[in-house]
Amino acid sequence: MKRRWEIPQGLHVCPDGSWRVGEYHVIHPPSLRYFKSHLINENGAAAVVDGEQRIPITVEGPAFQVITLVLDRERGEARAVLDDGSVETLGDGALGMNRSTGRFECTVRAGTFRAILGRGPHQSLLANLEEETGRFFLRVGERRIGVRT
Repeated sequence: MKRRWEIPQGLHVCPDGSWRVGEYHVIHPPSLRYFKSHLINENGAAAVVDGEQRIPITVEGPAFQVITLVLDRERGEARAVLDDGSVETLGDGALGMNRSTGRFECTVRAGTFRAILGRGPHQSLLANLEEETGRFFLRVGERRIGVRT
């Protein structure tokens, strides 16, 4: 007898960034990593995609977490290492504070999703933050990357 995997119904990312299927938390690390690494935005609709299979997903909050903030001073480049193993280069305006939570986030996947900064990346950001006339910047070598407030 051949088993067929059932597509989970009601997959969504909550406003706090937790993942659920219906009312159940997705806490299995390999499942979370799989979902996150296959998350895409097609024509304004989010889905977890693997080949021909598509799982529709509602995304209300940050779908990813930044586990490391790499500050490459020689290149003047900031990179976010995400919890799905991918790496995103951060440009002006990608970093910012979520006014409702008070936590720093960044936009990822061409600006279609958000990632919340974990404790270590948050501390790295604050240690390299500069303020000038009410605007904030992340200092990376000679470059200053604008931070939304």
